[in-house]
Amino acid sequence: MECLYTFLIIIISVIAVNLFSKKVKELKNHGESDESEDLKRRQAERWAQRMAKQRLAERQREHSPEPPTLAEIKAKLEEEKQRLTKLKRVQEELELERSEIEEPEVESALDEDLVSTEQVIEPPESDPGVSLVEAVPLLEALTPMPPEVQDEVVEEQVGDVDDEAVEQSSPEEKPTDDASVTVELFCETCMGEEVVSYDSEQIFKDQFEGQPVAWNGLLKSIDRLSYDRHFEAENGFLATLEIFEIKGRYDTRPVLAAVLLTPEQKAAWESSLKQEMAFRGTLFALDAFGKKVYLNLRD
Repeated sequence: MECLYTFLIIIISVIAVNLFSKKVKELKNHGESDESEDLKRRQAERWAQRMAKQRLAERQREHSPEPPTLAEIKAKLEEEKQRLTKLKRVQEELELERSEIEEPEVESALDEDLVSTEQVIEPPESDPGVSLVEAVPLLEALTPMPPEVQDEVVEEQVGDVDDEAVEQSSPEEKPTDDASVTVELFCETCMGEEVVSYDSEQIFKDQFEGQPVAWNGLLKSIDRLSYDRHFEAENGFLATLEIFEIKGRYDTRPVLAAVLLTPEQKAAWESSLKQEMAFRGTLFALDAFGKKVYLNLRD
């Protein structure tokens, strides 16, 4: 019996050793397969990175221009030098042409001065056979006179001038006639295309304020005066007339004239509503932004 137990124990031990050895081999084979797969995966990643770097380098070579060679740099410098030489030559030619143009102008101006100092002597009408005109240069005009002599000549010339001619030639500071300040003159001077809006009112004060006018305009409306900063202290009716169309930079705007009417004047003006009519007044204010001029009505 003891031998039998011993034999069974030996058999069980042998079987256990075999099973253990098989398990160890399986584990070893599995570890080796995992290592081989990891190795293959790492090799594949390295190969993919290497290929990506190669493709990136090829793209950079395709897009980045090659550096110019020394010969190309020398050729470009030579071209730039030739271009500068041509520009300099063109500038010299332009200066020469300009000097040639200016010299005849100076010569013509001198000729005109010389001609103006010549005295033309025409033959008398009684002798029709003489057709020559003698030009005698006035040497006195070419030679400078002393200051004392010049003052005497000026005094003599001034003394000979007629006082009435001086009065007629001297312009008045401001026109007084109603017809002298036309609608077109007023609108173009104060609100023309080249006039800045904030300069218009100053121009009006300097040249037109207080001037009497006689204009025509289309009577647009007659309204009871509610509030107006120029007529704020008065009661009555505000008449608006379209007197002109001024061209601006971008559009055309009508110029309006505003006058204050009494009830009697309103009754007389109502028959001309929406019609062209003549009126007389005195200029006293301007709204440059609203393109409106204010007048005190005159009979």
